[in-house]
Amino acid sequence: MRHERLKIVIAPGPVHVPGQLRDAARPMHHRSGAFRSLVLDMEGMLRELFGTSSAVYALTASGTGAMEAAVVNAVRPDDRVLVVSGGKFGKRWSELLDAYGCGARVLSFEPGAAVDIGRVAVEAGEYGATVVACTHVESSTGLLLDLYALALALPGPLVMVDAVASLGAEELVMDAWGIDVVVSASQKAFASPPGVSFIALSDRARVRAPGHPAFYFDLARYEAGLDRGDTPFTPALETIQMVHASLLQAREAGWDAVRERHRTASAAFRAAMESLSLRSVPENPSAAVQVFVLPEGIDGDRFLRLLEEKHGIIAAGGQDGLKGRVFRAGFLGQFDGGTLLGIVHAVAATLSELGIDINVSDAERAMAPVAGLPALYRGHSAHEPPAAGGRARNVQS
Repeated sequence: MRHERLKIVIAPGPVHVPGQLRDAARPMHHRSGAFRSLVLDMEGMLRELFGTSSAVYALTASGTGAMEAAVVNAVRPDDRVLVVSGGKFGKRWSELLDAYGCGARVLSFEPGAAVDIGRVAVEAGEYGATVVACTHVESSTGLLLDLYALALALPGPLVMVDAVASLGAEELVMDAWGIDVVVSASQKAFASPPGVSFIALSDRARVRAPGHPAFYFDLARYEAGLDRGDTPFTPALETIQMVHASLLQAREAGWDAVRERHRTASAAFRAAMESLSLRSVPENPSAAVQVFVLPEGIDGDRFLRLLEEKHGIIAAGGQDGLKGRVFRAGFLGQFDGGTLLGIVHAVAATLSELGIDINVSDAERAMAPVAGLPALYRGHSAHEPPAAGGRARNVQS
């Protein structure tokens, strides 16, 4: 019988799903009392994580589905929407708005460049924006938006936030920061499979009459059964159970402590990659997603293929203008220190195999802050030497 080596996913979504969370999914009917109780418990924890007293609706859909639900339920046809875009996923807002015939102006920033909050405020004022849509972490570049500063600079318009790549790894306090719509999804910091997304609306957004006809994404249908834990349509039972288990462990560890794990792991990994001459792309890097420029002459697809086939590490490539030039990782805070060091060794070995001179000692020193870090999810370690046995060959130490 052929046994495949264990692989570790460090792509910024869908992410590695630890076995401890997979084991949380049990046979269950979605109209049972047990599942309803689980949904109610999950929704309460999501409110804590979102930082809101508003309802958080769970949709069986990708993160884009929750973004579409935001457009359907909170944007009127006569709204003047300003989209703040720093990459592929910022553009997603404008694509959705165009599909519903909403007027949108796109304020674009160079990929990886910090968003100029003052410029956004001026543009919103001159345009007469009634809604501003933005992306908290642009996962095509790893850029973190200063969301608190943005919301503070925009007291008039509704603020809609794509927090798919940020919630759980970056601080976000919806009510206190004055944010009106937040969307997120299961396949990022929740360490669960894709297929479930979340949306919360402020009181100011909720009182707006939906300006677009909808059926599946009409949040009134979700509201009707919310207090009973009932979903209007068949939900993704297994993924919801995994999200619930993930939230239980994150709450037990402490929301702030989990975010600090992501900050510490990402900072160490970024320092290690920079010691290997891989430049970080974003001016304001996030704790959630890391993006690095590959050395001149290295084919991005070949790098990713070797990293996976020889070392068992699944990362992601670049998108749009960065395709073939960068590699992306994310949500490293779920892993233990040994696994993180093994990932660094795998990257170093792959670069060495592609002819790049590497001194791995500096990268190892950069990982010292996470040396004793335990896995976030109890009973789970991804460290089954995917690459940990693999210090780079022909690498200087």
